[in-house]
Amino acid sequence: MPAYQYRCRTCDTSFEVRRGISEPAAVNNPCPDGHVDTTRVFTAVAVSRGGSASASPVPVPSGGGACCGGACCG
Repeated sequence: MPAYQYRCRTCDTSFEVRRGISEPAAVNNPCPDGHVDTTRVFTAVAVSRGGSASASPVPVPSGGGACCGGACCG
């Protein structure tokens, strides 16, 4: 079951809601203190390339260069 992150605009509390994929996302999700002015927080998802779960992460190029991260861009 997916977990969704929410933040309360009233008390600034962050909390998690677990909901099935088939359930509507627009349902009111009050914070643990009962406030209903909440918003969903979009978080980054880790994605890996390759086959197994133990695969090494893909290296990210480092270095200078504003347009291409230091690669040879003319």
